[in-house]
Amino acid sequence: MRSKLSIGILSAFAALTLLTLTSMKMEENKTNAYLEITLDIKSENRASAGGVYVKYKSPFLTTVKGATSKELLLRGEDVQVLHGFESEEEAKAYLSSELFENDVVRELKPYLASNPEIRIYSVFKN
Repeated sequence: MRSKLSIGILSAFAALTLLTLTSMKMEENKTNAYLEITLDIKSENRASAGGVYVKYKSPFLTTVKGATSKELLLRGEDVQVLHGFESEEEAKAYLSSELFENDVVRELKPYLASNPEIRIYSVFKN
């Protein structure tokens, strides 16, 4: 009986600790908007386009105002680059930045089969 009680208390403590750590992690996340760029890139060009992603990920995260994350999402029909920002305004501003227009777009252009699809999303937080 005593060991069942101890296991129950231990389980409750573990669950409470996990919940606290999860909520602390969520509070640290300052991403309030996402910029999603969908790219039509043929399979034979994906490695080269991936090199552009790798080359500019660090400069994006360290120099772009409000940048919080950058992920490359791959699927059979297209490639998506998901950029996290602190605000929608910062996401919109990145699209006209020197890094985006003069570097990223210029280097990706040869690998694109069609124009990219660009969307900006707000994050729902309650």
